[in-house]
Amino acid sequence: MKRIEKLINKHGLNLFKVKSTKVLIDYYTKTAKQEQNFKLKIKSELDFFNAAILNESLKNKRLFEETYERERKELSDLWPTLSYQERNKLINIKINEVKKRCKSFKSVKGTRIWIAFFDELLNTLYDKEMNIFDLEQYFNLYKDYKSRMISSSDYGITPFRDEFIDVKVIDSSENRVIFYYEPLKSIFLLSTAKDQWELNKLCLYKEYTLNIEDYAKFIVLMNALVDRKMFVLIDELLDSSLISDKVRKSLIKFRRKS
Repeated sequence: MKRIEKLINKHGLNLFKVKSTKVLIDYYTKTAKQEQNFKLKIKSELDFFNAAILNESLKNKRLFEETYERERKELSDLWPTLSYQERNKLINIKINEVKKRCKSFKSVKGTRIWIAFFDELLNTLYDKEMNIFDLEQYFNLYKDYKSRMISSSDYGITPFRDEFIDVKVIDSSENRVIFYYEPLKSIFLLSTAKDQWELNKLCLYKEYTLNIEDYAKFIVLMNALVDRKMFVLIDELLDSSLISDKVRKSLIKFRRKS
């Protein structure tokens, strides 16, 4: 099966050779270095997507904090006279405007997650209680938050399922999600069953444009791939217009020899 995967994917787009993804890799790496709270090593597609989740989380964190500080400064004369509830209400009005520009996802428990490297409690505070950052122990999270970080994998497939990053979900269940990533013109199946993360990739032809009518075919293809049903995968691909002529010829040749 590995031979077939290699045959199909070798003519597809490569994460480390496509200009747009190379730019993103450089950006994610430099941003992590500047933050000094976490390190990134992007050596695979899964590393890349996890880095995208971290970057989106960091963007949300900064936006929330910048909004809070800006509003607090604008209300500096009035701030000492306001109650905790009054301050929080005023801040939330502005934060709610910012949320419209931010991506988020829901945890299994139903908590709205804006920052995937923070636990549900901290996300709830950012979501509804930003005024808590008047306290020193929370204010310090602006710059030094390494000790409070969790792995984004603690949230399972939910960041992918809810399209927290720039992927298009095709299908999902409790422990797996099938999604399309436009810059690589590829379909991915991410599985987190048995506490093991596995990402499978299937490259389409380089000029492919996503079509909702292909979704059912994608599910069949990815199921055949992970279930190691080699001839089902080959026949389904040959019966489609999703692959290049080079891949088609190679698959036909392989099918005849088998």
